[in-house]
Amino acid sequence: MAEETPYDDCRAKYSRRGLTRLVLSDHAAGGSSWADMAQYPGIDAAQAEERFGPDIDRRHTAFEVPYRLDETGRKRIHQLPTAAYHPCSAARRLDRWANSHVTLLDDDHPVSGHLTVEEST
Repeated sequence: MAEETPYDDCRAKYSRRGLTRLVLSDHAAGGSSWADMAQYPGIDAAQAEERFGPDIDRRHTAFEVPYRLDETGRKRIHQLPTAAYHPCSAARRLDRWANSHVTLLDDDHPVSGHLTVEEST
């Protein structure tokens, strides 16, 4: 495994569910449209498992090994989406985004304040 990064401690504080919520929020804030989300209806469960199963397996592995070294052994290749790799920054950015785009929020942390945070071991 590659050496640790400054983001590892922050990422370790979030549950997988919390990191997943950050990633989904990050993608949504980045401009996902209903068309983007609706592009796969009509496929059955077996087709979905065949198509998306390998990606899900890679994501589960990425939580354990968040980056790998390239073929030269010198450059880190991120295995997680950016929001899961650096969740503290993503949470701050998403809280600001939500507060500037959604009126009547009475919460300084509308996204991150409701995530499950695990204690560091």
